[in-house]
Amino acid sequence: MKTTKGYSQGALGQIHWRAAASENASAPDLYCFHPAPFSGLAFTGVMQHVGTTRRVFAPDYPGYGGSDPTLEPASIEMFAEAMASVIDDRSDSAPVDICGFHTGCLVAAQLCIDRPERVRRAVLIDVPAFDEEKRTAFLSRMGPLVITPDIASLEGPWASGFVKRLEGQPTDRAFEMFVEQLRPGARMNEAFIAAFSYPWEDRLPEVKTPTRIIATQSGLLDATRAAANVMPSASIVERLDIKRAVLDEAAEATAAEILTFLDAE
Repeated sequence: MKTTKGYSQGALGQIHWRAAASENASAPDLYCFHPAPFSGLAFTGVMQHVGTTRRVFAPDYPGYGGSDPTLEPASIEMFAEAMASVIDDRSDSAPVDICGFHTGCLVAAQLCIDRPERVRRAVLIDVPAFDEEKRTAFLSRMGPLVITPDIASLEGPWASGFVKRLEGQPTDRAFEMFVEQLRPGARMNEAFIAAFSYPWEDRLPEVKTPTRIIATQSGLLDATRAAANVMPSASIVERLDIKRAVLDEAAEATAAEILTFLDAE
């Protein structure tokens, strides 16, 4: 399978993307939208399994991964606009499929609302549809990443991304994801703030695109069920056997669920 990287120019600057495709790619292109605070790098495991019959792209949001930062604060609407610019650049006018994980679910939903003519089908995996109390609590803890000459200022990301990694996660994968989350610098948490500020209760019911919601038991089960309850366009599949590392350790199972929906007649 051929893998490439590149950039698309949009109104918000250059957007970096990764792509994977087999020589026999014939199904609609698939665009994968990543969780905060990472980049399209999060989808590299899944891409190897879903790229057997289609081109798969994993773009980075503005300010994340290799994409240009913006002067304005991040928002889900901004991210959706940037993702649309990549789709217009790489897929011309053809309808595409989209997939989101965590924050990426909200980006995918907003893109369905903004550009319904571009999206054929959507897959949302573990939707962060938290109630107002939880969102307020999360937002109260989110601020700029304070980076100082003291290495202790990076202890939080290091502990969550490397020290507490799963036993089965290779150290090189844990390290590259640790580095990736630091690339936005002080603005690392902006994507979280955008997600926790997003009025999903109002927006998700506006999605008319045929949508499959995949709920795993990796931490967002109740929130994902809440999202499904307000989306008339969505069907939900619960994979309670998937309890961790949805995009890495469970990449093959996750990819199979994605393709079951996208390839259905």
